[in-house]
Amino acid sequence: MRHPLLLPFVIACTAVPPASAAQIIRDPSAPTVGGPRSVGAVDVNMARAEQAQFERFRRDNLPQATTSRPSDCEETVGNWCYWYNEKDVLPKEPVIIANRREQLIGLLDTLARADPADRWITGQRVRYLAESERLGDALTAAHQCRVTGWWCDILVGFSLHLLGEYVAADSVYAVALGKMAAHDRCAWQSIDLLLDDDARQQYRRTTCDDAEHRKFEDRAWFYARTLYSMPGNDSRTEHFARMTMTLMLTDAPNPYASGFDDDERELLLRFGWPRAWAISRGGSSGVTLGLPGMPGRGGRGMGGGRRGFPRGGRGRAPQAQDTGPDVITMEAIPAYRYIPPGFVLNNPAISDSAAWRLQLPPVIGRYAPPYATTLKALEHQKAMFRRGDSALVVMAYDARTTKELDGAKLNAALVIAPNTNPQNYGKVVSGAPASGVMMAKAPWGPLIMSAEVSAPESHAVARARYGLSPAYEAGARVTLSDLLFYKPYGSFPQTVEEAAPHALPTERLRADEKLGVYWESYGTDPAGEKLAVSLTVVKEAEESGFLRRMGKALKLVREATPVTVSVSDMSARGASVSPRSLELDMSTLRKGAYIVQLEISVAGQYVIRADHRIEVIGP
Repeated sequence: MRHPLLLPFVIACTAVPPASAAQIIRDPSAPTVGGPRSVGAVDVNMARAEQAQFERFRRDNLPQATTSRPSDCEETVGNWCYWYNEKDVLPKEPVIIANRREQLIGLLDTLARADPADRWITGQRVRYLAESERLGDALTAAHQCRVTGWWCDILVGFSLHLLGEYVAADSVYAVALGKMAAHDRCAWQSIDLLLDDDARQQYRRTTCDDAEHRKFEDRAWFYARTLYSMPGNDSRTEHFARMTMTLMLTDAPNPYASGFDDDERELLLRFGWPRAWAISRGGSSGVTLGLPGMPGRGGRGMGGGRRGFPRGGRGRAPQAQDTGPDVITMEAIPAYRYIPPGFVLNNPAISDSAAWRLQLPPVIGRYAPPYATTLKALEHQKAMFRRGDSALVVMAYDARTTKELDGAKLNAALVIAPNTNPQNYGKVVSGAPASGVMMAKAPWGPLIMSAEVSAPESHAVARARYGLSPAYEAGARVTLSDLLFYKPYGSFPQTVEEAAPHALPTERLRADEKLGVYWESYGTDPAGEKLAVSLTVVKEAEESGFLRRMGKALKLVREATPVTVSVSDMSARGASVSPRSLELDMSTLRKGAYIVQLEISVAGQYVIRADHRIEVIGP
């Protein structure tokens, strides 16, 4: 299967009250759904009846679920309760259901050939082909669509997205958006449901026809990408694919034996559509699904998470005392936080790795990229240096510590983007070594960095993503670069290009190994001036009490006998940049986390500092 499954549970009953009216986005140039054409109203109605019978057959023959709803919903929308658990799995779909779906697809194929301009038939044909994992056939069916307007375009975009053709999908969806009326285009492009409270407030300050509104959406999708090195924007096309699915489900029954309402639409747009179904006997054991940050009530299941819908009907609370079977569903897993939080969108350069955690709460929406079924932290080291009006970023990595990457064919990338007007700068290497060094340039200033190593064949990714900001040294004539750790090799590097090949691919070091430290001073007098240099290794310790609770993470605690090197230096002559390097003996240090701190004193200004964390792991 192309998509690994983590499925939310949906509980559906055999008797349900009418669903509330859903907001339906229709192609105004398309005929009314179900309206007769050359294929005949009787044939279209027969297809609708067959589709409804298939969903009843599916519901009657679903396998028994091995899991149940948790005591608390992670989030709810209306009467739906949502939670996320990657450990839960549903039984495989019975062959009789797959065979019955193939019969339905055969009928839809026949009717689509007779009348490729019927919107309902073309949509259901693509829907069930995709559900059967016949993705190539789904794309062929989408291309055979002849409905006027933008309907056929969104079916093609949907199929291309599922095939992993993200650049083509983005282009096709752009064409479809261009054909839509302004109101529909705004609804398709809206990311309101995917933003946290802070970002949503900012987003709502402008209207759809405002250029700043579009810029905000573009910025959010730029930073939402799982891999910045991947062409296209699969996060955005995933959203459009979900919008397409909402239209497919609006006009057709589903396994919940109920209509497709506004609450279910919201769940789908935030977490994706179900990929598997099962039966849970007894309403109290049924799984429920909801959405992040909302009070828990009813239930259903979705991508990566679970949804449940109690047998008594959509809108029944999980504690309802129904005893009949419940339909539960799950979506693709693992699924990661979709769009970054508002504080990251506003200033990604000040974000740290914690701000990019895969399940950073509150999780407003999730996305399960099929190319990243494993997504782990990348072992690496980085340093930023100034080159006129450009920033030079050096990144050394080691993918061997990630077992899913070890021994695989790898791609490696170093992507950096400016904080404002974001666009990609960097380098992508196919057939990359498991451990290596990459260098990339971007305009000088605050940046966001994404270091990525992936194994396409095993769908595994290791990633490091956080902000990079130049040192803030107000009024200082002489400033410092980052510190670059390297493995001593017999001579002292005179340039970063000499040091980079020896850069440590990790921020961990054995105590019996020496540590080389390279840095650059900027703005020194070309005629030469004295520099007092001190390089000290100090213990890193947690802050306690009130400051820790307020998020003040670390302080420096100097040991009685710290590792220290102090020298009196003379800046480079004939240049305003002074590159330097020193070696430290770490053998006196015990295991633990330390800060390597560089201090430089020059006449006429205050002491300037740069530091870099390192972990001593013992001999």
